[in-house]
Amino acid sequence: GPVTQESLARGGGVLRRAAKAASEYALGTAFYLGKFGGRHVMATNHHVQGSPRCQGSARFPALGKEFRCTRVYGSWKEIDLALFSIEVPPEDETALLDAAANFAYDAPIYPGQELLTAGFGKAGNFPEEVTFRARLMAGQDDDCKVFSGRDEFRLLADPDNGVNYSAWSFATGCDVSSGDSGSAVFDRRTGDLLGVIWNTKNPKAEGIGSSAYLRRLLAEGRPEIWTELTYAVPAAKIRAHLREFVAKSPVDEPLDADVVRVLSAVIGPG
Repeated sequence: GPVTQESLARGGGVLRRAAKAASEYALGTAFYLGKFGGRHVMATNHHVQGSPRCQGSARFPALGKEFRCTRVYGSWKEIDLALFSIEVPPEDETALLDAAANFAYDAPIYPGQELLTAGFGKAGNFPEEVTFRARLMAGQDDDCKVFSGRDEFRLLADPDNGVNYSAWSFATGCDVSSGDSGSAVFDRRTGDLLGVIWNTKNPKAEGIGSSAYLRRLLAEGRPEIWTELTYAVPAAKIRAHLREFVAKSPVDEPLDADVVRVLSAVIGPG
């Protein structure tokens, strides 16, 4: 439901961090990863930021701030991911860095793992009266969990046919809608950043909205797990793809030093 000051006060640290990191960007959601290579880095989907040019500013409602996009560091279809930087004045750095969370590349992803998402999905979301902008919505109900096998990732075609490529995915029962593209996926208990929402089947088959049906789907490992749910790109595949991208930079057209520095810092050692 909507993220309000009251829900943040009642919620735990994972919700507060996810809410602070989430921004409305372009026609979707982007979230703050942290400061890497001297740049404040944001993540979203390739299908939100597919252009090499910035799409405006990132609005952080939980912080009451808006920061201008300064550079796109890359956009990759197979992980439906884009990374870009924002311009953050020195006086705003502390508040933003408190929300920083890089991908937990080595964290396990397993069936029944409880998840939390935060984004600007339009379903059941009414514009703010003054700004006419979408509210930040959080997904953390009993159905918002992992449905695929332990560290089971598939190169999955878009179940909604909104984009013409496939992306590495794990399956979730999180309820998302248009505008949630690019939302972070957190482990609700540990706070680990497990991946990024990229798509959902819409409309879903009859019964999919029922928690009882979803429990049977999870318990029995039914094939609908890979055709009727919501899908997120796993952190492990993000690291592998970015590592290969940096390593295979062509000799005749190498990546510039800023891109290599920032992406290498996001990937981390190893």
